[in-house]
Amino acid sequence: MKFSAVLALSAAVMASAKSVRSHYPVRRDGHKKGGSSGQQSGLPSGMAGYGVSNTQITEIIIIWANPGAGAPTININPPAGGAAAPPPAAPPANPAAPPAAPPAAPPAAAPATHHVTVGGPAGLVFVPDQVKANVGDMVVFTFMSQNHTVTQSAFKTPCDPLAGGMNSGFMANPNNSVTPPPQVAMQVMVSEPLWFYCAQANHCGKGMTFSINPTAEKTQALFQSMAIQQKGKGAGGAITGGTPPAAPPAAPPAAPPAAPPAEAPPSAPPAEAPPAANPAAPPASPGAGDIQKGTGQMNGNGACVCAVTCSVGSFPAMGAQGVGSFGGMAGSLPMNMMEA
Repeated sequence: MKFSAVLALSAAVMASAKSVRSHYPVRRDGHKKGGSSGQQSGLPSGMAGYGVSNTQITEIIIIWANPGAGAPTININPPAGGAAAPPPAAPPANPAAPPAAPPAAPPAAAPATHHVTVGGPAGLVFVPDQVKANVGDMVVFTFMSQNHTVTQSAFKTPCDPLAGGMNSGFMANPNNSVTPPPQVAMQVMVSEPLWFYCAQANHCGKGMTFSINPTAEKTQALFQSMAIQQKGKGAGGAITGGTPPAAPPAAPPAAPPAAPPAEAPPSAPPAEAPPAANPAAPPASPGAGDIQKGTGQMNGNGACVCAVTCSVGSFPAMGAQGVGSFGGMAGSLPMNMMEA
């Protein structure tokens, strides 16, 4: 083989190797791009938690979120333990369908679904404001007017977000105009108490709190009262209550009663005093209490039918009648003229 042929063959091999080296494999981690938080597109503003942001806290996880108004549901985490995720809304009943066969008995520990309404006509409250849930149970939050969150906190700091905790983000529903309303489904992963509040403006300071599995020592009422005390300056709403107004100063104690006089030695009972005579009426001025003449006639049985006109000053005669009265006109008749 000639030297020129060998040289040409070597050059061809080197060119082929360079061409192969210049084509690198395609990256397989492109789905991880988009920021360190891992926030998925289309999720509510501020949503955080396992599967949404960089956190490993799994006390409660978000399963899905639905912004309402017929929008598609966004699946975030698969339900743990093989539980089925509750649908955003129950399908309408079909009266024309034939009756279905009786369902099979559910397992003894089938997860339950708890429904909680956030805000709306009831005011700045969660309805109900607490639930008892087992591990694996679902809690579906339905957001009514106006714009609320379900944000996890610690028991001692009711209105501060828990580091790495769950946050539904703001779910707006102005004047309940979003139909169907926004919803977020979460799954309870622990049996310990969990604490939540609404992070909108001063809602937490007005007592807008919620708890899962509160205890006798750490109650929902205590959690709510701490929220009002810490962020609401002690002034709760009409539903949640608050610090009552200060009581007026107590009146000084009354002086002790005087000691009764010493009892006199028994003596003979006094003689009965004669009845006191009626006090004499003061002399009345003419037309002021004196008897006035009138007109009348006797009927068949001897009774008098008569009338008399008295002056205003003739009644009452304060010395003898009308004690405590004032003004008026009246008359009087001798007793012997009255019908027996």
